Amino acid sequence: MYEFSFWFEILEDLVLTALLLFTIVSFFLYFVEIQIILSYRKTTFRGPFYRLMFVGIIVDMISAINMFTGQVIPAKRWFEPFLLRHQSLLGAIFLTVTYGARCIQGATATILSFCRVCAVCFPIFYHKLGQPNYIYTMQFLQVSGAFVALALLGPDTYEYIMEDNGLYAVGSDDADAEWFYNFVAIMEVLFVVAIVANNMVTYTMFKVKFSKKKTISTISPSKYQESQEKQKRENGLDKMTFIVCLVEIIYFAFIVYSLQINQSMNKRVFYFLYNILCVIYSTFSAWMLLFVSKPINAQFHQRFSSLTSRRSTRSMSISVQGSRDANK
Repeated sequence: MYEFSFWFEILEDLVLTALLLFTIVSFFLYFVEIQIILSYRKTTFRGPFYRLMFVGIIVDMISAINMFTGQVIPAKRWFEPFLLRHQSLLGAIFLTVTYGARCIQGATATILSFCRVCAVCFPIFYHKLGQPNYIYTMQFLQVSGAFVALALLGPDTYEYIMEDNGLYAVGSDDADAEWFYNFVAIMEVLFVVAIVANNMVTYTMFKVKFSKKKTISTISPSKYQESQEKQKRENGLDKMTFIVCLVEIIYFAFIVYSLQINQSMNKRVFYFLYNILCVIYSTFSAWMLLFVSKPINAQFHQRFSSLTSRRSTRSMSISVQGSRDANK
């Protein structure tokens, strides 16, 4: 067993506490954003981007909850008798959700980058992507990896092993499970290659189209304003897609380093870094939508402005009622 210093244990506890608090705040943003997207799903957020992001948000929240309950709690050996008594079931849930969520997150980033390529290069086809048959097809591809994970990892046998004074879930060397792990590794590579290629094509074609629009000399003010608003929306979607893809690439680089290049990395150190990255991956969408998506940002301002005005109105009515009672 590797001996960790007192300061590392203090740092680990502080980081986990900060991650938990940050996740709680991000979940609050997610709940508001989910309500906004559902409220305007037939108007403002009817496009494929927000439909795919909606599924991605749900999966990100599940992934963060799974990390804290399936990895942090056993590593801290909280509720140890309960964990050991149900170790096969709990291990199956943790690893199946972990790999299933990763498949969905990678597919989400890839499909979003594909949608942006279509928006820039094939705008007519991009408008068709908002139709139900295309939406449902993309969402099926988005979540299909989770069903594969459930079918292949769920039946496996799991147990907790003691390492560095913590419990960690591991599976057997079942052939189906081993095949799935290799499948996920190959898919990760394909996802990243597709993401990089799609973003390069999107960026190049967007610059070409933007330079062409600058050469247009005479257009009416109303059409110019409409074109500017559309361009701002497209810019926002491009920025959000780029951020999603960038985080996916960073995650991929960490997995390659820790599982392929530095295979002797201590399990506790691995999960210390993995937990940080997992929380960042699972919560950044909440802040990205808030600061980059203009429709989401506008709805946030509108909701909290109305909430503040209602509170001030209530305070004024209470003070007026108090003064009336005092004059009686």
